This record gives sequence, structure tokens and C-alpha cells, in this order.
Amino acid sequence: MLKFRLLVFVFIVVSINIYSQIYESVENAAAQYFISLSNKDSKVDNNFIELKKTLFGNYDKAQLESKYQILTNDFDSLKNHFNEYESIIKTISKDSALVLFNQWYLHFSNLFYNYADEKFFSSSKTKILFFSTSMSCHCTLEMCKNQTIEILNLAREKKLDYWIVDSYDHNELQLKYETLFAPAVILFDGKNNVLLKIEYDENMLTKVNQFLK
Repeated sequence: MLKFRLLVFVFIVVSINIYSQIYESVENAAAQYFISLSNKDSKVDNNFIELKKTLFGNYDKAQLESKYQILTNDFDSLKNHFNEYESIIKTISKDSALVLFNQWYLHFSNLFYNYADEKFFSSSKTKILFFSTSMSCHCTLEMCKNQTIEILNLAREKKLDYWIVDSYDHNELQLKYETLFAPAVILFDGKNNVLLKIEYDENMLTKVNQFLK
């Protein structure tokens, strides 16, 4: 009976943590799936299942609106977008799936923009802000997608905080930091001072890595 009560307690604690960390949980699962999809590795299906389970898990509607400033209908729209993605990925190539998932990822980023903004700039760690876009010419969209994946890999490797912003829907920070082209990256220190800024450069990741070294 004691062991049973302990298991119930652990389950409740874990459930509450998922409730309170919905952005972090979904973002982490989405980034992991994005990376594995780009690598075409054997874990991609498991990572997809984990993302779906996290996205469609139980959550507190009141907290969604108060903490994340998101309406339930808008969150449902994100889940419907994911369902549409799932319905088509088995009939298309992995490269096409990457393009479509990138659009979903930016939808997710736009939905949680206000919360992510506060979370990012309150971090005391070195961090990377990456400006992508959901609307542009094919070449720019392709560069944004590829460099998003590179940034996700780099941030995980270097244990840096990061934030991917769709500059088509939110250009406030681009204007503030005078980075008017996408893709673009800004590296901040723990006090939000700009350390490095790069715009529309195919060698962006190399330059960021060189600076970090």
C-alpha cells in the first residue's frame, strides 16, 4: 500500500509539472523531432510519438490563458495543424516533411510568442535569438529552415538557451536590434547585451561557432 501511494504521488507531481511547463515540454519534444527528422535517424518515429503525446496531453485551460496568454481555440488550431501534418507525412519525402514541420514549428513559436519573449530575456545564460520567417522566396525559406535546425543542434550541444522567432508575424525585435533580414541571429550574454549579430549569411553557424570558441 505504501508503494502504491508513493507511485500515485509521483504520478501527480509529474502531471502537475507537465501542466506548468507546457511550452517547455512541447518545445523540447518538437526540437528533438525536428533534429531527428533532419538527420533521418532511426529515432524519428519515437520522437514523433513523444511530441504528439506531449502536445495532446492534459493541460489546465485556465493556466493556458493566464500564464501563456493563449486562448483554447488557438491552441486547438495548433493541434489541428499537427493532425494535418501527421495525415500527410507518410505520403511525402522526408525533405518535404521538413518543410511542412518547419511551418508547424513557426506556428507554435507564434502562439507562445509573449511567454517565450519574457522567458528568453529573463535568462541569465548566454543565449541565441534566431529570426526565421514563414513567408518569403523559396531560397530564403530553405535557408531559414536549414539554419533553424543548425541553431537547435548548436544550442543543445553548447547548452545555450535559444528562441526561434517568425519575423514575418513578429518583427518588433528585428526593428529593435536593427536586423532587418531573415534569417538572422543575435547572440546575447546573460545580461542581454548583444555579443554577435549576423544577417542572411550561409556561413552563419560557422561564424557563431568561431565566436563561441
